[in-house]
Amino acid sequence: MALVVPAAANAHAQSPSEPAADHQEQASHLGALVVLGHLTRALAFAAVTYSFAVTAWQARHDQGDAAFVVVAYAALIALLLLRRAEQLTPASPAGERRRLQAAVWALSTVLSCAFAYRVSLLMPAALVVLVWCMTSFVVLFGFYLLVVLCKYQQHQSNVDEDDECDADSDRKPLITTKIRPSEEMV
Repeated sequence: MALVVPAAANAHAQSPSEPAADHQEQASHLGALVVLGHLTRALAFAAVTYSFAVTAWQARHDQGDAAFVVVAYAALIALLLLRRAEQLTPASPAGERRRLQAAVWALSTVLSCAFAYRVSLLMPAALVVLVWCMTSFVVLFGFYLLVVLCKYQQHQSNVDEDDECDADSDRKPLITTKIRPSEEMV
C-alpha cells in the first residue's frame, strides 16, 4: 500500500536543484573559513612582528637581549612558515615528513632553551635546576612524540595496510586480540 502525501505537506522535500544549491553554500562557507584562517595568520604575524620591533628597539643597547629577541623572533616565524607539517598525512612522502618533523622539533627546542636560559638568569640556583629539568623534559617528550611515536604509528599503518591487502590472512590486529574472555570490558 502506497502512502500518498499532498504537495502542500511535502513543501520541505528537496527539488533536484536544491542539492546543488546546498553544495554551493557549503563551498562558500568553506571559502570564508579559509579566508578567515589566512586573516588570522596574517594578524598573528603582524602582532609578532610589531612586538619584535618594539622589543628589539628597547634591547638595542644590550647585545645579549638583542640576540635573544632576534633568535626568538626567527624561530617563531620559521614555525609559522612550517604550517606544511600540519597537513602531513600517512600518504605523504616519508622523507618530507621526517624533515618537517625534525625542523619543528629543532625550532621548538631552540625556543624552549632560549626562554629557559633567559628565565634562569633571574632565578636562584635551586629554581634554575627546576627550570632546566622541565625544559629538558619538554624537549625529550617532544622528541618522543614527533620522532619515536610517529615512526611507530607509520610502522603500524604499514602493517595494517599489509593485513588489509592480504585477504587470506587470518591474523587479528594485536589491539583487538583478547587474552581471556574475563578481560572483556562491560
